[in-house]
Amino acid sequence: MSHDDYLDLPRKHKISMATCSDQCNAPEINCISFVGARQPGPDGERLGFQVRVGGGLSSTPRIARDLGGFIEPQEALGVARAILDVWRSDLKYRISRAKARLKFLVDDYGAEGVRKAVEEKLGRKLEDLVQAPTAGPRVDHLGVHPQKQPGLSYIGVPIFAGQINASQAIDIAALAASYGGDIRVTRQQNFILTSVPEARIAEVIGRLKEIGFDLDAHKLRGTGIACTGQPLCNFAVAETKPR
Repeated sequence: MSHDDYLDLPRKHKISMATCSDQCNAPEINCISFVGARQPGPDGERLGFQVRVGGGLSSTPRIARDLGGFIEPQEALGVARAILDVWRSDLKYRISRAKARLKFLVDDYGAEGVRKAVEEKLGRKLEDLVQAPTAGPRVDHLGVHPQKQPGLSYIGVPIFAGQINASQAIDIAALAASYGGDIRVTRQQNFILTSVPEARIAEVIGRLKEIGFDLDAHKLRGTGIACTGQPLCNFAVAETKPR
């Protein structure tokens, strides 16, 4: 199936895959969310995903609803396509741009109706999810944290309103390459350096400060998020003029 098959989708679709136990990518506000889940089976525990649909914010916020199904990792792409096919085949959600979001279809169909329509597209039933996953305490992943791998840590780096220039990006890439690490980006518009050896944590933190990213900055620096539809000046503090 060509990617071009989905170029006619109206407006936008947010699709997320949460494999972090903290569900830090906020699956509840995305159009389609795959959330890491555990499912008992005859041969032991299986790992896969819960499927949620219809989340969103804006003037009509919605919490994504659970379809009640469990899917294997290799099924995720097919299920995502089936959900999009249900959406794109019902043309009434193209009449109004304000209503051109999956959350309104979920409002009308209900979670049960969406699941039935998805199963019709798939040509099979979804396996029932035995127990829905629960999120741990919400974290921002900023600062230094140990990884599962012994001797390695990750460093969450705050970025003011997600603003970063090309020179800084090049320097960050070079820094990660210097110790064989990786770079992850977060929905809070920050970035994470992974697999930092314990012996180099202080050195990496110092280099980040030289590049322009100080880990000791106020927490608001890493939690204030820029809106793609608004200029950065919204984050500036207005100067008070004398009367």
